[in-house]
Amino acid sequence: MEDLLTSDIFGCMRYVPAQSALIPFLQTACSLHGNILTIPGKVLRVHWSFWPWLRLAGRIPCEPDVIIGLETEENHVHLILVEAKYYSGLSSEEDEHEEPNDQLARELDNLDVVSVVSLGWNPQLGIASRRLLFITQHMGMPRRPVAQSLAEYQLKRNKQGDIYWTSWRLLQPILEENLKQENSPQSIAVMEDMLQLVLRKGLSVFLGVDPITMRFDIPQFYIMPRKAYTWPMIPAQITVSFKYEVRENGSE
Repeated sequence: MEDLLTSDIFGCMRYVPAQSALIPFLQTACSLHGNILTIPGKVLRVHWSFWPWLRLAGRIPCEPDVIIGLETEENHVHLILVEAKYYSGLSSEEDEHEEPNDQLARELDNLDVVSVVSLGWNPQLGIASRRLLFITQHMGMPRRPVAQSLAEYQLKRNKQGDIYWTSWRLLQPILEENLKQENSPQSIAVMEDMLQLVLRKGLSVFLGVDPITMRFDIPQFYIMPRKAYTWPMIPAQITVSFKYEVRENGSE
């Protein structure tokens, strides 16, 4: 299910302008340390590698969902390794290996040394930055697994890493807003398919209540205060009778 969701969403993003879906979605991500995933400069082109098998020296192999290369200057690319989840958790945990084995820590470890050649891209591209993006369907960051992954990476590599997180649910308002501005029929068709997909899977957010735009008249009874009040008539004399019961012990 995660692979299908990843291929459907990021596969569609390949066929629309990066500023219409991919870039604003990436910019919703933040890290455990409070950093925002920013894209330095204008994106000239996007490079894609889906489910690359990374088998690098001194690292435990891993297979992230997709690695995205954002080329912002000629021959300068920013790597974003994406690990996407739907309902399942991480596939591996820390163990006795000398190398990081927790899934996110292992991917962070491979991301640190991966090259454009191993991804099948232009060997002349220089890597300007490397970031790991963790995507889930939660409304808030799953801080505990992210913190555990960073702790293992720091313990076994003696360096501090960072993991960014965002939610699939944040894609809905981005698509709805950018569909209002899109002019290309082809892009509109693809973005509408993406929107229908996330809505069908329940990956939406509560965007508030729409303001009332229709004006209607309130009946006079509700807006005019009454000048006097009348109370129900109460009988002048109320007779109350009590029934006493004498018990064997003499109490009433």
